[in-house]
Parts: sequence; structure tokens; C-alpha cells
Amino acid sequence: MQKNIQTKLETPEILSAVINDYNSISVFFTAPVGADTAARLSFFDGDKSAEYHVEYVADNKVALRTNRLNIKKLYSVAINTKKVEVIPHYILDKEEFIYRGDDLGLTYTPQKSVFKVWAPTATRIILNMYDDLDGTNKQVYELTEGERGVWQIEISGDLQGKVYSFGAAGALSAFDITREITDPYSRCVLGNTRRSLVCAISSPDEISDAPDNFPIKDAIIYECHVRDISIDVTSGLKHSFGKYTALTYPDTKCGDTPTLLSHFKDLGVNTIQIMPIQDFDNDESDHDFYGWGYMPKHFNSPDGAYASDWKTDAKIGEVRRMVDALHKAGLKVTLDVVYNHTAEGFFGDGIQSFNGFVPYYYYRIAGNGYVSNGSGCGNEFRSESPMGRKFIIDSLRFWTEYYKFDGFRFDLMGLIDIDTCRAVVHSLRRINPNIFIYGEPWTGGLTPIQPTYKGSQRGVGFSVFNDDFRDAIKGAVFNKFERGFVQSCGNNSYDRMINGIRGSIDTFAAMPSESLNYAEVHDNNTLFDKLFFTETGSQEYREPNEDELNRIKALHKLTAFILLTSQGVPVMHLGQDFMRTKFGVENSYNAGDHINKIDWTRKARFFDVFRYYQGLIRIRNEHPLFRMFSSEEIHQLMKFINDFPTEYMHCIKYILQNGEECEDKFHQVMILINPYPNEVYTNLGGNWHKLLIGDTFYDDNDNEVIYELRMPPLSGSIVYRKNE
Repeated sequence: MQKNIQTKLETPEILSAVINDYNSISVFFTAPVGADTAARLSFFDGDKSAEYHVEYVADNKVALRTNRLNIKKLYSVAINTKKVEVIPHYILDKEEFIYRGDDLGLTYTPQKSVFKVWAPTATRIILNMYDDLDGTNKQVYELTEGERGVWQIEISGDLQGKVYSFGAAGALSAFDITREITDPYSRCVLGNTRRSLVCAISSPDEISDAPDNFPIKDAIIYECHVRDISIDVTSGLKHSFGKYTALTYPDTKCGDTPTLLSHFKDLGVNTIQIMPIQDFDNDESDHDFYGWGYMPKHFNSPDGAYASDWKTDAKIGEVRRMVDALHKAGLKVTLDVVYNHTAEGFFGDGIQSFNGFVPYYYYRIAGNGYVSNGSGCGNEFRSESPMGRKFIIDSLRFWTEYYKFDGFRFDLMGLIDIDTCRAVVHSLRRINPNIFIYGEPWTGGLTPIQPTYKGSQRGVGFSVFNDDFRDAIKGAVFNKFERGFVQSCGNNSYDRMINGIRGSIDTFAAMPSESLNYAEVHDNNTLFDKLFFTETGSQEYREPNEDELNRIKALHKLTAFILLTSQGVPVMHLGQDFMRTKFGVENSYNAGDHINKIDWTRKARFFDVFRYYQGLIRIRNEHPLFRMFSSEEIHQLMKFINDFPTEYMHCIKYILQNGEECEDKFHQVMILINPYPNEVYTNLGGNWHKLLIGDTFYDDNDNEVIYELRMPPLSGSIVYRKNE
């Protein structure tokens, strides 16, 4: 008897079980098991014991073969006293459950409203209809199931202004008909109420198109958080602090210094990247709540935190007005999207939307039976599933067609499978041939799919962030004291610098526009703070003294020079151009306004740095030589010259030769980079004209000829030859 008790105690518990096919179940245990454990499994159809046989045992997984299964029925497996429900999962990827229509969610007209949801494992779906958000009296409608797991109801009359939610019943315990859940396709979610507003969707033509439909290679991206840019009184606003509409005012200033939309135009960037605004996990009624938006809840609804009134459809019109204003200012607008995971849970009130209609379907289950957490945020969205992929594409099409976003930046793009990435590019290019798709080619942890890493994008039509070039320039982001090329007199990462300057075409990129070059974004320390730590050695942030500040400023400008003269697409962070600080806070997603807000007086304080960025951007915009299209062009037209003495061997000098495709007004441009704290002499090898020497910009009509150059300390220089 004692031996039997011991055996029971040592038997691993069942972790999870999923239906793979009509006759196939995978049972996962908390530890590896053998055939003896598999033989003691019990399989139940409802409350009755059912037949099965073991196909194989592998590590902690037992594969069962059963009689034909019904996805709407409850099955369970047990060993000892623990019984676990069997979840219909991969079986739902079969053709008979794939819906290809474009009408999921609410289709509203003044004459009628049609509601459609995909819920193949549900046995009952109800629609709850309220007169207003705070209403307790409701009308309940029963939806009817049609083909491929789609439930629908058509209600006559004008429902505009009504508020609705759903309830779902089914065999699994995750279903609860009394729990209000939100349709994933809802376009106007009302905070955390689980309810949505019936509202008219106006014409996309009410938003101006981006006036200059330039190719991706010409983009200069500026990352912007809606609240950060406008929450401080120095923004020049009289109202709309921290709101979408803050970016609709054309002439805001802090004193005499342009801010907000005026700042974008003043700086000369051409693409504004808006940090996440899809409805995320927050309290929209709390004015002081701060977040970045990387815990999404509902992907088709703007978040109400940045709206004038979160209880109405104001956010829809205000996002559209924001995009319209940016387009009218000559700017493209891309949206930071987070389709790699959701803020939704799998139990009780954590179930809000996806899991309320089709429990577990939209999420990856790892090979060990656990919900995969390659995002580091609790789950991964199963982009490779047919209906998961469809949802992502449908959602992106909506933001492209209705809000007229010009591109999308994918958070943790490594978790979006490559086939979905290809499908996204193909689908959105049919709407906008120049749409810009790009993202982070990494994950937040292990994932069961082959991640979309750097190199996956080669020739596919999307671009990725170049973390290798970032770290080569300034040192690794996860070690605040590590020095890069600019802080080490060029000793660190010289070869990686050359590769980055060339657009990384000799490593992961098929063409330079596939590489997004950056030194600072919302993640990790700002460039100013990183340079502070490497140059002072201080463990904690403090205000740098004058000598420290002067060196940081020189290194900051040198970094800007490298970014804005290299091949590829440059990305800058809001305020980078006037040395934004977050006071040493490395991850400020929940640090509040004090750390994250833009203090616009800093632009005036470091106006020389701003003017330097502004001048470099003007040069880049005016000269296609800095924006070559193909790797062939770069191989033919870029020539590096290494003629510096040994003590200055890490200076960089190269020539860009005008070609047939560039059509630059310059015949040649020479770029020189001096990472040393003293002047470095170089012979230019012929007659050249000055365009930028250190901090000084020159008119390109200047006829002065130079044959040699003393490169200023810690600086970049540009000289040129004119076309004859």
C-alpha cells in the first residue's frame, strides 16, 4: 500500500490537453512521463468514460487517438483525481472553420445593424443592447449560428448611440453567458466597461492623403508619444494637453520656439511614428494614468485616454483629425502596433474578448503544453492561425483605409510569423503601394515558431530595426557604461560601423531601406542619458557639469551625423534633437509625466543641437546620394578610403559617387568622421567644396575650393564636388 501511495505522489500532474484533429488529442504533463503513466489516463466524453488508445509518448506529452470528436462537446482527461478539460485548438485551423468574409463585427446603417462574430466552439451567443453606457436595463437578442462558426443577427432601425456587448455559452468552463465580452472587431470600445458604442463610420475621404507619396528609402522617422509631446504647459497649448487634438494645431510655440506639429516641420522630418493608441490596458477615466500602450486589449478601437471624452466616439474623429492635420503638414504617419500579444487572461474576469468567444484559439501553446510567453507579457498571439492571421490583416486594413495611416511599426515583430508578414505586405500594398511596414526583429523570450529575425525580411517588402548598428555607435543598451564607437576614439565596433554605414547590405539587408538606423527610441536610456553614464561613470543620474555637458553634446552631434549620413532609414525619438533626458530612467513605461513629458524649454536651451540635426536633415532630404536604393548602387558608388596615420586609424572617410539612378546635383560627396578629441589632418586628394565642417554648415553655392582638411575633434564633415 505504501508503495502505491508513493507512486501516486510522484506521478506528474496533467497540465493541459488540446484537440488537434477530429480523432487526435495531445495531453501535456508537468514533467516527463512514460508509457506506464499514459496507460493510467482516463478519457471522458461529458461525464462518461470514453475509448482511446495511446499513439506515442514523448517527454511530457502523450498523444491519444479517439473516436470522432465534436468541438462543441466537453471532453476531459484525468489521472489520479485531477481532471482537465480538452481544449479545441489546432482542429479549428481546418478549412471548415475558416471564414473569409470581410464583415465580422458590426455593420451599421441607419436602416439596420448586422452583428457577426466568429465562435465555432460556442453553443449560444447573445447580444446585450443598452440605451446608454450607464444603463442597467438591456434588451437581449439571440444570435444564430451559420457556416464556419459565424454567429449573426440583423436588427432593423437606427441603433446609433446604443451601447452593446456580447455573452457566450459553451461546453468549456471558460464560457460564461453572464460575463459581458467585447467583439474583437469592435471599433469603439468604451473604456473598461466591456461595452461598445454603435456609431456611424464616416467616409475615409474626409482625411487628406499624404501629399508627397515618397518611397520608403526617403523616410526620416520621428517617434512620438501622444501624451509626452503635449502634456506639459511648455507645449504652447491652451487646452488639449496630452490629447490627439494637440497635434492638430499648426502654430504652437514655447516662447519663440516652435513645438508640436510646428516642431516637426521646423525639424524637417517627413514621417511621424505614433506610439500605440489601439485600446490598451488602462483606466481611461483617470487623467493622471500614464502608459505606453504596449498591453493591447482591443485592436480596432482607439484608446479613449487621449480623447476629449472617453465615453463617446470622440476618439474616432479626433484620431482622424490628427492624421489629417499631419498629412496637410506634408507628413506621413505610421502607427506603432502590438499584435504579438494581448492584455487578456484565460480565467474569470481576465477573459474579455478573444478568449470569451473561442477560448485559447488565438494564443500559442508551446511544445510543453504551457501558454507560450515569448512576448514576456503573458502570452503570444497565434498569428499563424488562419483566423488569427485574418484578424491581423483585417485590422491593419481598417487602420489603413479608414484612418489612412501610411505604415505600421510592429512591436516584437519576431513573434509575427513570416508568412503573416508576407500576407500583411501583400494585402496593404494593394491599398497603398508605398505603405511602410517595419518592426523589431526580436522576441521577448522563447517561442514555438521560427521567429522573424533580422534577415527574414530580405526581399520580402518590410524593414527591421538595426540593433547591431545602434550598439556599435554608442554601446550596448543593456549596459549603461559600455562604450561604442563614438565614446572610444573609434576603437570599439569599427567594422560594425562600416557595415551599418553601408546599409547593412553585407549582413542582413537585401537593400539599405530594409535597415532602420537609430540610436534612441522609447525603450532603454535616451542617447543623452546613455552618454551621461558612459562619460561620467556615475551610477545615478545627476545634472552634468559644464565640461561633461560639452563632451556629451559633441558625442550627441557625432551620433546624429552618423545616423543621418548613413545608408538606410534613420529613426529618431521625440526630443532626441534637443538632447532629451529621462533622468536616467531606463524603462519609463510607467514612470509618469515627470519623467516622460517633453520640456519644450530644452529645445531653446540646446538650440545649437537642434540646428545641427535640422541642418543634417536638410542635407539628407536634398541629396539622394544619402538615400541609395539598391545594394548594387552602394557596391558601385560607395568607396572607403583608409589613408589616416596609425594613431588616427579609426577615422572614417568615404566617397559617394553620383550615378544614373541618384540624379544628385553633386558629382561626388565625401563624408569624414573623426571620433578623436583632437583635430585630425587629411589630404582630400583633389579639389572639393565645403558643405559641413564640424558644426558649421556652408552654402552649396560657395565657390571656395579646398584640397585638405583639419577635421574638428569629435565631429563629422561633408565636402563635395559639383556636376560639371
